[in-house]
Order: sequence, then C-alpha cells, then structure tokens
Amino acid sequence: MAVTIKQIAKLATVSRGTVDKVLNHRPGVKEETRQKVLKIAKELNYQPNFLGKALVQSKDPIKIGIILTPEYNPYIQEMLTGVKSAQNEFYAFGIDIRIKMPISLEPAEQISILNELEAEGVNGMAVFPIDDNMVRNKINQLVDNGIAIITFNSKIEGTNDFCFVGQDHRKGGKTAAGLLAKLLPSGGDVGVIISSYRLSCHQDRLNGFLDKLQEASSCINVLEVQENQDRKEEAFKITLEYCNQHPQLKGLYITGGGIAGVGSALSLLNLSHNVAVICHDLIPDTLALLQDGTVDFALGQSPEFQGYQLVKILFEYLVKKQNPASRDIEIPITIATQDSI
Repeated sequence: MAVTIKQIAKLATVSRGTVDKVLNHRPGVKEETRQKVLKIAKELNYQPNFLGKALVQSKDPIKIGIILTPEYNPYIQEMLTGVKSAQNEFYAFGIDIRIKMPISLEPAEQISILNELEAEGVNGMAVFPIDDNMVRNKINQLVDNGIAIITFNSKIEGTNDFCFVGQDHRKGGKTAAGLLAKLLPSGGDVGVIISSYRLSCHQDRLNGFLDKLQEASSCINVLEVQENQDRKEEAFKITLEYCNQHPQLKGLYITGGGIAGVGSALSLLNLSHNVAVICHDLIPDTLALLQDGTVDFALGQSPEFQGYQLVKILFEYLVKKQNPASRDIEIPITIATQDSI
C-alpha cells in the first residue's frame, strides 16, 4: 500500500504542509524537522504521486520535442516504435510529444526545426545533433533559455545537454575492423561508405575502424571513403563504382543506412558471397541480407530501446525532477550473424 504525505506527517508529528515543503525542497522548515521528515520518507520508501500532479496540470501539458534524422532511414523507423511506446505509456501524465524529421542532414534545416520547437513552447528536447558550430550554439542558447535538452546517437562536444544516449561509436568502428580482419586474414582492398561527415557518430565509427586496422598492422587496404547520406540509392551507386573500378575488391564497410542498396548492387554483379560486408543496425533490410549471406556481420544498437529512453529520461527529468543515473547512457554493441538471427 502506497505511503501518503498524511501518514508521514502523523509519524513526524508535523503538519501535511510541512511535509509537502520538505519533499518539494521549499524553504521555511527547521533543519532538524527537515531531516526527520526525510528519514521517515526514506524508511517508508515514499513515492510521490506524480500521476495525480500531472493530471492536475493537464491543462498545460509538458511538451517534448524529438528531432530525428530523415525518415527514409529504416533505423529511424525502429526508433519511432520506441518513442511511440513511451508516448503511450506516459500519455496519462499530460505529456505532449512533437516528433520532427528533416528531409536532409543540413545544419540550416536542423536549426530551423530547433527554432520551430522553441516557438511551440516545448519544455524539453531530444536531439540527434549535426556536428556544426551553429547547431551547437543554438542548442546551448535553448538550454540557457530554460529548455532541457538531451542528445542521442551522435555525440558532439561543447553542448550543454544534460544527458547523452547512445553507443561508443569509436568502439563500434573498432569492432567492425576486428571482424573484417578475421574475414580477410590475407588482407585486400576494402571500400567504406559513410553516412555523413556532419554526424559525429559516423566520423567516430570511421576513425575507430581506421585506427584498429592501423593498430593491428592489418594488410587491409582502405581504397576510399564515400558518403551516401543514409540513402540506399547512393549506396547502390557507390557499391557498383567500387566493384567496377576495383575488380579485386574484398570487402565493404557501411557505417550507416543504405545497406539494401549495397545488397542490390552485389546481387546484380553476382558478388553477394564474394565480398565481405559489415554494417550497423539490425533493421529488416539487414536481417534479410544476413539470412542470404550477403552481410557477414551486423552491429546492433537497440533503436527501439533508445527511442523509449529518450521520452523516459525527459519525463523523469521534467515531471519527476530526477536526473538520469549517468551523464552518458551507453547502449551496448550487439553482433549478429546469419546463425544468430
């Protein structure tokens, strides 16, 4: 049975108003009394009735903005599932979630969306930030204006967000290089497709990948790195170019979206089982290519769980006044193969 403020007040021999002041960190209570109330509340495992408070405030709901990347990336669709799951769970608390998906990875568009959410009066935002000084400055301006911000998936230095949710992407890149080295013990030419240099997560994956190959004195030769902006059409074109220009191509590493385009190109050239392929994200396209043997390893980062966490962390911070357990919420790396799915 839940403990009430009335019960705590009776045990502490003070008024309910005094207990309310203590539990809500308001002044006007003697320190001795404050400590007595806090000790009783702790011993009884008192939990505030946040639902009741939220329902009282429902005429002025807590507004949360979620800024993702373009919707054509299947990974984002997986994240949306988690966001919507949390949205349904916390709906009764008066949470109003505004989801924004740009059409590009351009800083100007992201800044425009940040301005749009600010104008809508959001209390907090979860942002997949583009690595750009103007974006960084805008995020810090929003924080200075009292908007709670967490960043996710792509970490950029110099922002005053109160929490980051995502993987250690440099570690992810190193993991990919280690797996590729096992697939190609004799080395060979490898092409890399990066989503965007504007997203630090992909820069980190690339840097981790290259660092690991250098540390291991690998005979793998990285031919070049091309951007596809997470578009499968661009990944298709780039893969054809790699294969046509480098007939001895041994492997491909793709840091972001577009794996379906890689699969289509390799299938067209009858190279689906002749070129080692490593990618990220266990989306439906990846699972299909793992099953038919086109993709050898896929590194996962639990997008649905990430999406859920964004709303949960902001809810706890804005409604329950609770800070996250850590400044960085690291998402573990998972490795999938044809036999593990």
